[in-house]
Amino acid sequence: MSAPAVDLQQDFFTVFSLPRSFLLDNAALDQRYRDLQSQVHPDKFSHLSDAEKRLSMQWATRVNEGYQTLRDPLKRGRYLLTLHGVDTQEEHNTAMPMDFLMQQMEWREGLQDAIAAKDIDALDA
Repeated sequence: MSAPAVDLQQDFFTVFSLPRSFLLDNAALDQRYRDLQSQVHPDKFSHLSDAEKRLSMQWATRVNEGYQTLRDPLKRGRYLLTLHGVDTQEEHNTAMPMDFLMQQMEWREGLQDAIAAKDIDALDA
């Protein structure tokens, strides 16, 4: 038995033979993960050459990464967006226009003042 070939270009949905969809059958994902793990676990290839051991480790790592990504709804959503060419690194670009930030500060100050004064009518202003 030789180590399985690793195609790092395959998306995780393809690796797990699942449709590209946000809605997934978690039971099917779990079962496919167990099936893949039984096929690619590095312990099964301990008798092979170092190169083949590395291949099996890469494949096992790919399966684990895919499972963690597809199992978590937020990661799965971001992954799907990335597959469709959408940059999901929005939290790294938090620069906002100054007038927007000033308006937010004014609203927060007004809210704090109204709460402190227990003035519900001031919140409508």
